[in-house]
Amino acid sequence: MKKSLGKAGLFVVLVAGLVVRVGRAQAPIDPSLPEAPISHHRGLFLFSGYGMVYDPNSAVPPLRTRQKFELAFRRTVNVSTVIRAGFVSGFDEAASVGPDYGDGASAFGELYGYNVASLASNAFFTDAFLPTLFRQDPRYFRKGSGTVKSRIGWALRSELVAYSDTGHEMPNYSEVLGFGLSTALSDAYLPAQNVSFWKTMEGWGIKVGVDSGIRVYREFGAKVILKKLRGK
Repeated sequence: MKKSLGKAGLFVVLVAGLVVRVGRAQAPIDPSLPEAPISHHRGLFLFSGYGMVYDPNSAVPPLRTRQKFELAFRRTVNVSTVIRAGFVSGFDEAASVGPDYGDGASAFGELYGYNVASLASNAFFTDAFLPTLFRQDPRYFRKGSGTVKSRIGWALRSELVAYSDTGHEMPNYSEVLGFGLSTALSDAYLPAQNVSFWKTMEGWGIKVGVDSGIRVYREFGAKVILKKLRGK
């Protein structure tokens, strides 16, 4: 099951990057604007509300280096990290797809710690370290309008295409490399039987796939998604 999730995540994102053409060449980033606080938009309890530009028609200043690290910190210490780690750990335990630490409360505690560390390293690499290194903006820029198909395509495409600090399109090094580095780092605190090249690739694919789903959620917002699910 875990292998299937990893393959599905990579497949969806690669198809979106190669086929879907829904992007704009310029993000609403204006380097001449003064520094502004990191915006926060409320979301479901599983996700922090940081790291998104909600209005695609309003110019925003670029994030300073300090703000990129602040963004990673805010996402890490947000209550959503604690809840998501518990949710993922429970799923891993129930579906027998996570790292095998054994049975009992102690083993579950180690699994929970692994997932907290994984989420924290994700934030560090994808929101702070690599965006600073590549002068890239780690925020998600909503499309905000158009057909449902085009907006889903936009969200998936953003896994591979990001914006520089000046607002120009560039490969999304922060996401692609960041999830890879985070997954490789996770090997340091995994049981030996769970460490291999292919398991690392599976973990990377799962992170990419999950993040793609989160971007779709950010594009439409909790109210719209819940309304669709309820058939209203």
